Formats: sequence, C-alpha cells, structure tokens
Amino acid sequence: MLPYTWTFFLQDKAKVASIFKKFAKNAQNQFDVKIKNIRSDNGKGFDNTNIEEYCDEVGIKHEFSSTYTPQQNEVVERKNRILITLARTMLHEYNTSEKMWAEAINNACYASTWLFPHKFLEKTPYELLNGKKPDVSFFRVFGCKCYIYKKRLHFGKFQRRCDIGYLVGYSSKYKAYRVFNHATNMIEETFDVEFDETSGSQGASDNLDDVGGEPLRDAMKNKPVGDIKPKEEDDVQIIEPPSTSHIPQDEDKDVRDAHEDTQVTHEQVVAQAQDVDAPQATPQVAPRRSSHLLEDHSQDLIIGSPSRGVTTRSRHALFIEHHPFVSLEDEPKTIEEALRDADWIIAMQEKLNNFTRNQVWTLEE
Repeated sequence: MLPYTWTFFLQDKAKVASIFKKFAKNAQNQFDVKIKNIRSDNGKGFDNTNIEEYCDEVGIKHEFSSTYTPQQNEVVERKNRILITLARTMLHEYNTSEKMWAEAINNACYASTWLFPHKFLEKTPYELLNGKKPDVSFFRVFGCKCYIYKKRLHFGKFQRRCDIGYLVGYSSKYKAYRVFNHATNMIEETFDVEFDETSGSQGASDNLDDVGGEPLRDAMKNKPVGDIKPKEEDDVQIIEPPSTSHIPQDEDKDVRDAHEDTQVTHEQVVAQAQDVDAPQATPQVAPRRSSHLLEDHSQDLIIGSPSRGVTTRSRHALFIEHHPFVSLEDEPKTIEEALRDADWIIAMQEKLNNFTRNQVWTLEE
C-alpha cells in the first residue's frame, strides 16, 4: 500500500494534541470522510489525556503498539525510512546543507504522493485520493540553483534585477516555490524565479555502456572475435643493403650464424596465425639452409642489416618472453576503441570465462 502522507514538524511533543485535532477536522471536512480509528506508538506524545479526551468526544478508537515493538506500527516506520532515504538523496544531489533536512523531508513527502504510482493500481496516492491525475510540470530538482526576481519599485540602471538562491520546496498556501535567498539568508515563497538544473547528476552525459547505439553486451555478441582484425604496425626498420655484394671472409662466420639464428619477427607470426597477407613492401624470409653459404652470396638472402650484429636464439627468446607486456599504442580511451582491438576483446572474454569457471557470479542475459 502507498498511502497519502502528511508531515508535521514539532519543536515540542506537547503540541501533538493540538496539531492532531486540527488535522482531523480538516481531513474529515475536505475529503468528506469519518475517522474511525487511529494507531500510534506508545510514546507520551500520543498517549496523553488531551488526545484521549478528544477521541472519546468524537468517537475515534485509539490503538497503540506494544512498548519497544516498532514492527507492530510497520506502515509508519517504513514510511519514515523511505522519507529519510529520499531526503538524504536530495541533500546530496547539490550538496545542500543538512540544516535544510526539514525542507528535504517535506519535499520528499510531497513528491512521493504526487509521483510514485501504486504497484498494482498504477495510480499515485494523489490520484487515488482526489480522483484526477496530478500536474507535475512545475516540479524542479531539490537544491538546484535559481535566480529570484527582486520585486522592487525603483532600480538603478545597472543594478542587478535578481538574487541567487536554491530551491527547497513548494508552498502549501500559494502557487509558488520555496527558495533560499543567499542575499537575505532567508527562505522566501515566490513564483518569479528561474531554475538552473544543469549542474547536478541529472545533467546530460554520454552513456559509456553503449556502443554504436546498442548495449555493450549486444555489441560484443554481434561482433565475433574472428571478424575483428587488429591494426598491425611493422616496428622493424628496413635498411637498404650496401651497393656491393662482397662480404669479407672474416665476417663470413658471423653472417652464417646470423642467418641460422635469426627467427621470424612477431608481426609475421601474428599475420600467419590470422591468415593476413603480408604487405608487398615486407621482405620475404628465405628458407633456412643447412649447408654453408658461399662467400659471394646475394645480399637479398640476409634478413635485416649485417651492421646490427648477431641476434642469437637466447636474445630472441628473451624478447618474445616480454613482448606481450610491450604496448605499441596507447590504451583505448573509450569502449568503441576497445571493441575495435582484438586483444582487448580476448582479454574481456577470458575475464568472463574466469568468472564462470571460479563461480564468482552468475552471468545473466
């Protein structure tokens, strides 16, 4: 049940009797109903002679919950918790001072009866009580910045026409807003006010979970890993061989070792694994030969530049071992960039597989 709620703020519990009498008369007169019974806790604010005498006079049955048993008065206790949660959220939306907690509670109660529909009836408490749908076009965000028009008879030509403040609620007597004026340090009720709701958390922001207008999970399903090709960049600098084809005899042994020990680059291995044709500008790797090279062999058969020295198997293995930790490009800044990189998609899929294998959570569609 989502009952219509009224809130009253008291400085002293001795005023409970007078406020209840006033509320009971107004409610019975405005809505043409009769109050048959009321329920309250066992506090002295309700369990006193004044309220009992009034209930006996008008024929209202007064029920109490047991001492220190709030679950027997669950409707009111649950409503108090909801209002406190809403008020806390409203105060933190624009970092409003906690001194405005009463205004936040009152605004939360007012908004809940006008905006929150019943679960099964699909109607708000206001509509259930009054028989018509409420007009909520005047609602604004609690605590948002506002500009209050100063209604004075005489202004200087360059004198400011408005004061700055923030919204704290809505008037119960007038068609006006309740705003806190920083210039006067007071709460005013006025209708001539403009609001600025762009600086809170409800401001427009890009949804980083969407990729190309569809959710991330759907985007990952529609883009298989095999259909995404990473952008390969050749980090090997190709140096033109010398004009002469003669190699000194004292370097013949080093050249033979370099030819036998030099392995295929990492980019060529990835290209072969993904069936990607190597660019035409990439030099072709000659097959390994078990026989010794001739003294005057062709420079085209040498991989790389002879001036770079010999790359042994141990040095090449050390490079391959640490190569996965070398990043040639900056990390992606957005989800769109990550989904265009096959390595990032594989990493995300491996992470999800680890969650499933370790039974950390249950992945739902």
